[in-house]
Amino acid sequence: MLPAMVWRAAVRIAYDGREFMGSQRQPIVKTVEGEVISALREIKAIDDPERSRFKVASRTDRGVSALGNVIAFDTDFQRGKLLQALNAVADKVYYLALAEVASSFTPRRATARWYRYFLPAEGLDEARLRSCALSFEGKHDFRRFCKPDGKSTTKRIDRIGVFPIDQFFIIDIHAREFLRNMVRRMVAAMAAVASEASELTEVEDVLSGRDKSFGLAPPENLWLMEIRYPFEFEPQFPATLNRRVMELQGGAFLNLAFAEALSRGSRESDHERGDAVL
Repeated sequence: MLPAMVWRAAVRIAYDGREFMGSQRQPIVKTVEGEVISALREIKAIDDPERSRFKVASRTDRGVSALGNVIAFDTDFQRGKLLQALNAVADKVYYLALAEVASSFTPRRATARWYRYFLPAEGLDEARLRSCALSFEGKHDFRRFCKPDGKSTTKRIDRIGVFPIDQFFIIDIHAREFLRNMVRRMVAAMAAVASEASELTEVEDVLSGRDKSFGLAPPENLWLMEIRYPFEFEPQFPATLNRRVMELQGGAFLNLAFAEALSRGSRESDHERGDAVL
């Protein structure tokens, strides 16, 4: 019998960040990476994350959810059964779509990222919120709006959308890459302006170099919606995943929104997903 061929898999995953102590592997505590690696080992898709060159596209803080984070790893597992097997053993992680990629592929090198924040609307002025959001578009030094971690703090925000739904303002932020805490610090500044606790000129001054912090928006309302590459993923929705999504239906608004977005997103191509509300 010929040995199975090793190939490199890219998999789109989703998770409710409130169930984890962050995404990065840590001893003892429950993390997204830890759960994913455990599932991959259980189905024998990998035996060692280092040998399989296991990588994650974006690390998310404790409480931050994802509908479109991406993992990559080398495996000889049968391609057509990989997601079904993963969803059968998964614990709070959902495996939505698959692509076979080049051996050199690393998921951190994306062409675009999309984050969404559900900002409680009570007491906020929509016009002021939109004006502040617009001030972040374009190329800026985000030194005061992130934890640099030794990286360049000059980044470009491609566009920001703001629209109301239910009791929230949804804030969609699109860029090729983000720095640690960047979205949550930007949203905190927007909320300060929209509540009239700060003025737009203060935010513009901080973008120009003034030393001031507007705080950090809570992580639980932040979702990593999608990461894009120069290829499309193949959505798959096996029965095992369908049953797990059905269990999420109902409850609070954000829980229901997560379940509905998860169900729809796993069935749509990258091109079709666009900027759907939920």
